[in-house]
Amino acid sequence: MKRPGAKPKTKTKPTRPPRKAARPAPRKREPGHDDELPRRFDGAKELDVLLTKSGALGDVEDVVQAFKQAVAKDVPPQPVIMALWEDEPRFDSPTDAEKLFANLLGLYELVASGQSFDLGAGTPVIRTKKARAPAPPPLTDAPDVDWLDLSWRYLDDAPKERERLGHAFDNRQDALVSVIDASGLSDAGFAFVRELCFEVFAMLELGGRHVTGLDETDVPSQPDDAVPEALVRWVDDGLVEAEESDEEPLSEAEHPDVRDLALRLVSALWTASAAR
Repeated sequence: MKRPGAKPKTKTKPTRPPRKAARPAPRKREPGHDDELPRRFDGAKELDVLLTKSGALGDVEDVVQAFKQAVAKDVPPQPVIMALWEDEPRFDSPTDAEKLFANLLGLYELVASGQSFDLGAGTPVIRTKKARAPAPPPLTDAPDVDWLDLSWRYLDDAPKERERLGHAFDNRQDALVSVIDASGLSDAGFAFVRELCFEVFAMLELGGRHVTGLDETDVPSQPDDAVPEALVRWVDDGLVEAEESDEEPLSEAEHPDVRDLALRLVSALWTASAAR
């Protein structure tokens, strides 16, 4: 049953980029997902040998056709690459794995470039680095939706800055995390509220507002009406995203309690922030 007075959750799809945790735990890398892997194309003969040895379902011509369709639909290379095997690819050595995925990624970029190239010949691939999102301007007033989006896009492109703020959050807001831990929420609820608090803390700090360390007594018994509407929307969009997660979705039954605690903690963070 939903808590009396709780606002109905929005069903608007969030538009912000996918979230990254303050300090994400190491995850097993999926083949073809390593952004640091060098791109190159050593020619169809070399790639065909690597595909055959790995147990791929198609040859180079098949891969080129699949890449052309993917480029036309603006699909990244990774899901296309992983569809080349019915099960896990087989490799004689890590070197063979690196060569195969480097060649596949290089071939995708050649196809995506729209320029003609010779499948029989090796072709060097020069990668164009994606421009990083700019840092947000100083926050002189309450944040709006555009400012929050820009701030999180900047953090999404700046892992070192995100890690620095993650350490600051851990060191300064341990009492806040204790409040979440004592709330009785499920693991999914705890993870959502904890990550949301980090997001708000990090963005306010980026905007030049120093967020002082909170104590349990600083958390209000109900959300403060003075919390900027954009932050409330950030919470609600995040709830929609969490409930639709493929990994550990947040249950709809827990929505009211999670929303209430998240808004109370965001209220405390906003109140604790002051322009430098």
